[in-house]
This record gives sequence, C-alpha cells and structure tokens, in this order.
Amino acid sequence: MAKVFTQEEREKIKGQVVELVRQSGRETLRQLETKTGATRYLMSVLARELVASGDVYNSGYGLFPSEQARKDWQNARKKLSRAKPKKPSAVDPDLIWSLPDGEIRRYDRRLNIICLECRKSEVMQRVLAFYQGNFEEVVR
Repeated sequence: MAKVFTQEEREKIKGQVVELVRQSGRETLRQLETKTGATRYLMSVLARELVASGDVYNSGYGLFPSEQARKDWQNARKKLSRAKPKKPSAVDPDLIWSLPDGEIRRYDRRLNIICLECRKSEVMQRVLAFYQGNFEEVVR
C-alpha cells in the first residue's frame, strides 16, 4: 500500500520539486518521483497544485520553471536536431545482424531473415510439402 504523506511532508516535497525544477531547468514527473520518493499519483497532484499556484509551468514535456524556459528548451532541441549530420556513418551498428548460423552481414530490407529461418524449419517443410501436393511426405 502507498505511503500516506502528511500535509507537512507534502509541502516539503513541493519545495523539493520547485528546487529541482529550477536547478535543472526541466524535470519529468517520473524523474521527480525517483528523486523525491513520492508516488506517481501524489506527484501528479502536487504538480497540478504547483502549476495552479504559478511556481512551475507544466507542458507535455515535463515541468519547467517558466513558460519562457520551455520555449528556450524547445528551441535548443530544434537547433540540436538540425545540427546532426544528415548522412549516416559508413557502418551503422543497427544495420548489422548476427544470424543464427553465426554469419554476420549487413541488414538487407529485401531479405526477410525470419521468413528464411521459418522456411527451413521441419514444420514449415511439411506445410509446404502439403500445399505442393506431396501428401505422402506429410503423412510420414
């Protein structure tokens, strides 16, 4: 069962939340939960109270010290996303697959690895034999 916080503890947590948001510039509710030890529900209630009192600003991206701080944060994110190089590196680690037979090769979107593995299985061989008309093989 969740811990019940007294009014003094709630005020203390509110103070911690305001201080954490001002220090970092942005905090999500999940980050605040872990840092303060409050439950998710209590954190959402306290965040609503703090927003209503004007101590912090809430947007879909977390809690900010002010609305201007959120705009600055969003603009900084836009600039960072534009600054990334457009062309991918020579070998992207996400594009290399380690196959079950130990072979390592680059990912090919036209090659369906799962389908190939499935086709080689004994069960799929029986299904394919059935649909190709080799009923004797299936019965054995």
